[in-house]
Amino acid sequence: MKYLFLKYLIWYPLAMQRKGRLTTLVLFVSAVALLSAGLFISNLFKETKPFQRSEYIMGTIFDVTVIGDNEKVIEAVAVKAFDEIKRIDGLMSRYKEGSEVSLVNKNAGIAPVKVGQELIEVLKEARRVSELSDGAFDVTIGPLSNLWAFDEDKGNIPSPEKIEELKRLVDYKRMKIDDSDSTVYLEKRGMMVDVGGIAKGYALKKAMKVFEDAGIGNVIINAGGNLNLRGTKRGKPWKIGIQEPRDEKKLLGVLNITDTSVSTSGDYQRYFVKDGIRYHHILDPKTGSPAKGLMSMTLTGRNETMTDALSTAVFVLGAEKGVALMKRAGVEGVIVTEGGKITVSDGLKDVFSRKP
Repeated sequence: MKYLFLKYLIWYPLAMQRKGRLTTLVLFVSAVALLSAGLFISNLFKETKPFQRSEYIMGTIFDVTVIGDNEKVIEAVAVKAFDEIKRIDGLMSRYKEGSEVSLVNKNAGIAPVKVGQELIEVLKEARRVSELSDGAFDVTIGPLSNLWAFDEDKGNIPSPEKIEELKRLVDYKRMKIDDSDSTVYLEKRGMMVDVGGIAKGYALKKAMKVFEDAGIGNVIINAGGNLNLRGTKRGKPWKIGIQEPRDEKKLLGVLNITDTSVSTSGDYQRYFVKDGIRYHHILDPKTGSPAKGLMSMTLTGRNETMTDALSTAVFVLGAEKGVALMKRAGVEGVIVTEGGKITVSDGLKDVFSRKP
């Protein structure tokens, strides 16, 4: 059997951690073999070669894979999909000076800010996940995100005193959303919205709609571990590989799924190790420090925006409470604890296969 290097899959080296969230899911569009040189896929695209395009947006790599006949049409639609992702980033990035999120943050404790319905929608979904998870996901985590500065790859551990000080600014209940006036108001000065844990899911939703409106199916969009899948691979479900948390060259297992969204949160995506302790970017709002208990959490669900946020919430809650949250939210998942125990929810047991 001939093998083709991972040309159509998303698999980025550890150096990509400096640019953002390391890809945690490998998109299988054919049979997979683990060889000594790394991951390869068998060259089974003799009938239809997949279209593939990638761009760096929202602090991660967005990759589009489409199986179809008219590459020129697919490419034109892909350009529109990427433009849609960039538009969402322009609205919701806390790093862009004129974004709606930045304006909300600048006016914290001062005045409500008029925003568009898209940000209202995302923040309402964030609040819903916060309520479902008892605050394990909190979109006002911004002050703590800035303090730890994982995006800047500094490797600094904040003082307990500073963590306690900024924890007082993290409270989704003090984020007021007024639907009638289309405004958002953070009640305390210094509060900050950080939609990094939910906006990629929304961007995936909007990008997929571009393909759907164009009548194009059989699409996978990957955003650094968040995926949106439609259609099939020549009549069969897509094969989605889940990375082994402690070995980037190995797979934990494979999901055979379609027409859903997938989100993975892991302690191996953005992290540093100091004095033998791993510090990662998924913060527990209650402690102000990296969450403990899990190595990775892969979630599947039909609501792309909520799936993105819920994977973070489950990771923060840990295995037992996380499984309970999954049941309340109606989603499925694969959980790996720090001790290596794997829990697969009932809805995925028939479509998840463990790699030896």
